[in-house]
Amino acid sequence: MGVRKLALAACGFSAAIFAANYILGQELLIYAAVLSAFLAALLLLPGSRWLRPGVIVLLAFSVGILAYQFHYSRTVGKTLSYNGESHEIYAELTAYPVVYEDYCRLEVKLLGDELPGLKAIVYDNDISCAELRPGQCISFTGTVKRADTVYGESYDNYYSRGIYLKISAEGGIKLEEGQGRGYFILRLSRGLTERINEIFPEDTAHFMQALLLGDKSLLYEDQGLHLALTRASFMHIVAVSGMHVAFLVGLLRMLLGAGKRSSLLCLLLIWLFVLVTGASPSAVRAGIMQSFQLTAPLLRRENDPPSSLAFALALILLENPFSAASISLQLSFAAVAGIFCFAGRIYRFFAVRFPGLLRRRLGKYAAANVASSLGVMVFTTPLTALHFGYIPALAVLSNIAGLWAVSLCFGLGWTACALSLLPWLGYAAAWLCSWLARYVFLVAGLVSASPVAALYLENRLLVGWLLGCYALFILCAHLKRKFWLRIGLPSVLSLLSLTGNLCYVNYDYNRGRDTLAVVDVGQGLCTLALGDNCTVAVGCGNLYRLDDAGELAGQYLISRGRYKVDMLVIPKLSEEFAGGVPMLLEMVEVERILLPRSRGGGELMDEILSAAQEQALEPEYIDSDTRIDLGAIELELLAGQTESWGRSLSVVLDIGGYRALVTGESGEEEARLAPACRGREIRLLVAGSHGCENSCSRSFLEALDGEDAIVSLGFNYQDCPADETLERLKLCGYNVYRTDLDGTVEIRISE
Repeated sequence: MGVRKLALAACGFSAAIFAANYILGQELLIYAAVLSAFLAALLLLPGSRWLRPGVIVLLAFSVGILAYQFHYSRTVGKTLSYNGESHEIYAELTAYPVVYEDYCRLEVKLLGDELPGLKAIVYDNDISCAELRPGQCISFTGTVKRADTVYGESYDNYYSRGIYLKISAEGGIKLEEGQGRGYFILRLSRGLTERINEIFPEDTAHFMQALLLGDKSLLYEDQGLHLALTRASFMHIVAVSGMHVAFLVGLLRMLLGAGKRSSLLCLLLIWLFVLVTGASPSAVRAGIMQSFQLTAPLLRRENDPPSSLAFALALILLENPFSAASISLQLSFAAVAGIFCFAGRIYRFFAVRFPGLLRRRLGKYAAANVASSLGVMVFTTPLTALHFGYIPALAVLSNIAGLWAVSLCFGLGWTACALSLLPWLGYAAAWLCSWLARYVFLVAGLVSASPVAALYLENRLLVGWLLGCYALFILCAHLKRKFWLRIGLPSVLSLLSLTGNLCYVNYDYNRGRDTLAVVDVGQGLCTLALGDNCTVAVGCGNLYRLDDAGELAGQYLISRGRYKVDMLVIPKLSEEFAGGVPMLLEMVEVERILLPRSRGGGELMDEILSAAQEQALEPEYIDSDTRIDLGAIELELLAGQTESWGRSLSVVLDIGGYRALVTGESGEEEARLAPACRGREIRLLVAGSHGCENSCSRSFLEALDGEDAIVSLGFNYQDCPADETLERLKLCGYNVYRTDLDGTVEIRISE
């Protein structure tokens, strides 16, 4: 009973931390703590003894609020007066540098008297910093900013990792002498990474590095594989979590057997594994729960998994209350809670109604997998939809087909690393493991190829459908004795309504109304034209945004039943216009790619050509004005003549008589376009250069004589759109829409 009371206290404490992160403002924290303590005191009055659990929860809630406030004041509170200022920085490296094309990113712990002990991310344009190692001390002058935003948007990832500052180094970084010791765990992790890359083939090394060590940085570089794993709901398998720790414990138990000594050794190795893999919230949660499970028999106590889960959450939040915002933590705890609440019931259902199936080993595996997968999905599906914008519809199927291979990959992978000291045995184990990994890739590819593998919430009707499904299951859960009413009826109604939803959207965007959309990709451009069985994309790129433009465009198209782009026009070879093209080519089929004949393109052009070759595409180069008739959509490509920033294309789209002009550049190109567009009844203008000062000149706007103008932009450093440009658009009678304020702008042209 004492354990359950402590678990209640842990739940109250955790609830307070989440409330402080997501509900209560900083100004309301102290009032919430006082109110909670006051209510607890009221419940202690005579006659209220039956409410003792409520007292525990309320008091713990009050303590949680105070703990959050204390942590905030000694971390974020210290940074408020330093934001935007330049300071002399003295710091110690806490991780290996991450090297990009033209800069380095360093993770450091600040030393000195001003901000001691706080962690920060340092950006330096000198890539020679790649030679630095954890434990070394550095000094430099840098501009300090709070790590609460990225590209102008609120961003919780840094705070959830205990990083509170971003610093831009100025004038070079100086290495201090006599430092560089310690950080054994990081050096061990780096050594294991090198060993994995050495013994595993190139096509599986990045996957095994993610599976064994939790390092997914290189896995993201393979866009095709990453997309397939995501759509097939395999990314949670790759992330180090309770499943990996359970695999490890099972492997250790098999090798060491049971007993007190083996349990203690398991504890040591579990926490070594958690630290080596980066101590993510999901890994720490798994380590704490396994520690409770292993030590309970040694202390002659019975392990209570729900209580262990509550303690694990409270301990993690006590160390860093901001980790409540970690997506990894939320998904991990939601998954385990779903298993505790529902997996057992679902398995018992199979045992009662299909006893013959469970007499076979394969049947037991399938039933257990379905039960755990459905249990996990109950609480994780809303979180996945909220954070990632899609519903994993085929997660159960992919888990049944691939989870066994992943578990074998994990065991064989660590075995291969251990045997790598004996080259032939290590390489043999790695070879066998690689074939299992390729099987996982195959399953991911087959599942992700399904149109319903991931249901993207760009289809807003799916939001209502998801909420309706949960409401329906909750209502039907109160019906007793009738299984088909409690489970069968809401399941059938959910599937039927989903089918109707997808059929309606598919008809609406393929046989119904023509549509033109400017997708909110941030500081970039992506214009999509959807005609009768015809799709055209103009541009697909962005800057200063975490989301890839190709992924955003692909989600928009797939959510509207479009899996093929008849023509992709790249107005200009730059990140703003074409950076998302490789990802778009991974998500949907593209039949033709057109781009201006221009110098350079560099690495971006190489990526586009490589992605195009995988689809057997040969880009077509445009160097003069060209007309193209696709039936439902007509295009006129107007080739730019200015080469100062690379030649560009402007595009006139004609959908059912509705004409839109997408400009590749502004300024000189607008002056050339004006005579060609005069009298063409161009009703929509997609403004060039994000509405900068020299965009949309008065003469150009008067030549078009349009109705609407859309400015595609996001976070930028160029003060776009310019006030003068917006004023000119309004004076010329244009209705102005902005993707940074209005999101994706969609125009429905015809019924």
